[in-house]
Amino acid sequence: MPQKKLDVSHELMVKENYQYYDINGSDPDNLLHQMREKGTKWNDGKVYAALTTWDISYHYDVAEDNGKYSLKSIATDVDIVFHLPKRATPSGTDPIAEMWNKYYENLKIHEFGHKDLAVKAAADINTSLASLGSFDSSKELEERAKSLVHEKLKRLRDVQVDYDDETQHGETQGAILR
Repeated sequence: MPQKKLDVSHELMVKENYQYYDINGSDPDNLLHQMREKGTKWNDGKVYAALTTWDISYHYDVAEDNGKYSLKSIATDVDIVFHLPKRATPSGTDPIAEMWNKYYENLKIHEFGHKDLAVKAAADINTSLASLGSFDSSKELEERAKSLVHEKLKRLRDVQVDYDDETQHGETQGAILR
């Protein structure tokens, strides 16, 4: 059974990486075709023009005091990878530069939203783990910590899907070539 709440140190580290695939062209239809061909394939089998993946990992140190086990420190890492198109700038006049730049900025806004959701969930994991209190055994503490993190990660996956549904994968945020 959990006991009193303890003061637990916790830190959150976020790392971002960018992976690009090349596209070129001077009309929206050609660019859309290339993004469907060269974009990132996801678990659902679909290919997306852009995709943000995240990995949340955590580790903690356990303290024992008078037969009670608690977390004394927690570190949570969030690794974010943005998979994005990179358009080669055509030589000479670029008739769709303004359209592409607007699309690309809005696409990044959408993808950064995915990152923000992951970072918020990781912070919530940290806070929730820090508030676990003490337990009668280290096994009980570990089981509760794993269960808590599992619940938070499942919820994050659902929130990410909801975000894509609500924004129509960024279209309502302006990530549409027109």
